[in-house]
Order: sequence, then C-alpha cells, then structure tokens
Amino acid sequence: MSAMHNYIPGTVSGIILFQTAIIAPVLFKNLDIKEFGKVIRLIWPKFFAIIAALGAGSIALTYAENGSNIQMGIAVFTCVVSAICYAIIPATNRASDTGDQKTFDLLHKVSVYSTVLMLIGNIAYLFV
Repeated sequence: MSAMHNYIPGTVSGIILFQTAIIAPVLFKNLDIKEFGKVIRLIWPKFFAIIAALGAGSIALTYAENGSNIQMGIAVFTCVVSAICYAIIPATNRASDTGDQKTFDLLHKVSVYSTVLMLIGNIAYLFV
C-alpha cells in the first residue's frame, strides 16, 4: 500500500522551518518595524491556515492508509493546534496594538511553543 500519508508531515515541517528560519528573520532584518508588522500580519494567518488544511489532509490519509495511532494523534494535534493558533491571531494583534504586553506575551508564547511542538511532532511522525 502507498505511504502518501508520510509526505504531509514532511511538508508541514518544511513550511514551519521555511517560515521561522528564513521568511520571518529576512523580513525583520530588512523592513522597518512598522512595515514588518504589516507584512507579518498578512503571512501568519495564511501560515496557520495552510498547516491546518495539511493537518486535515494528514488525518484523512493517515486513516485511509492505516497509519499508527501515534501518527493519527500527531495529525490531529497539527490540525487542531494550528487552527487554535489561527484563531488567537486577532487577540494577539489587538494586545499588541493596545500595548497589553502581558496578554501579547502570553498569546505569542502559545503560538511559538505550539509551532515548535508541531514541528517536533511532524518530524517524529516518520519515526513512530
């Protein structure tokens, strides 16, 4: 049987690495902070929406191709957590805009830690 379900976690991992290691740092170093903020606010929602869609596809393929329960858990985690990260973007932006640093820091940490966990999970997917 085909193992197409193994390709999506690799894609998710690649997208996360590309966004966090290349796109965000390059923009931060080359744009003034106001322009950086405008651009990054356009990119992050798409980033999390794409990962959520890939997570949904991963769920379907993992199920269809009889992936392990751990692989299914990683696929579900990816889909749900990326959707949560997408959903908290407006509150994160609002906290930033109003100077509510405590709320911003909390929501930003949730997003960052969730992204790191999705990366680790999707890399581990191939080995479980």
